[in-house]
Amino acid sequence: MPVVGMLNRLGAFLAGIAVLVMMLIGTADVVGLLVFNHPLPGAYELTESLLVASVFLAIALAQARRQHVRVEIFLNVVPGPVRRALELLGHVMTAGVFAIICYVSWEVALDSIRIGEFSSGLIQFPVWPARTTLAIGTTLMTVQALADIVLTAGLARSPEVDEWSS
Repeated sequence: MPVVGMLNRLGAFLAGIAVLVMMLIGTADVVGLLVFNHPLPGAYELTESLLVASVFLAIALAQARRQHVRVEIFLNVVPGPVRRALELLGHVMTAGVFAIICYVSWEVALDSIRIGEFSSGLIQFPVWPARTTLAIGTTLMTVQALADIVLTAGLARSPEVDEWSS
């Protein structure tokens, strides 16, 4: 599913950019405080929003690459068909949970955009970008979980699946 993979990689790339920007903001904030006795205004609010991007935009690629924390002690001792069934069940549950989070996060994001929601910190910072980023990230994760269901059920083949099975 090349389109899903491309979107996951784009999301992870943007998450990496968010981490880089958080690092630069944190550095500027500390230097501003220690050297000029004046912290960077809004650093906390911006970092808070970028943290959402750094987590939720990368979560689908981690799922696609099987890099989430998994307890495989039990899975390694069960026969192949049972393992596949358990993995399929896990993907179905993941898709269900993230579909719910996705639905709710899009409702909240669209409402935040509609009302022009701002944080109440040192500076009035718009909240809708973080809420929209969360919705996009959970959408990517839901789509990846659905792709995992298709791949695990054997309805489609991918070179990566053979890698996962070994």
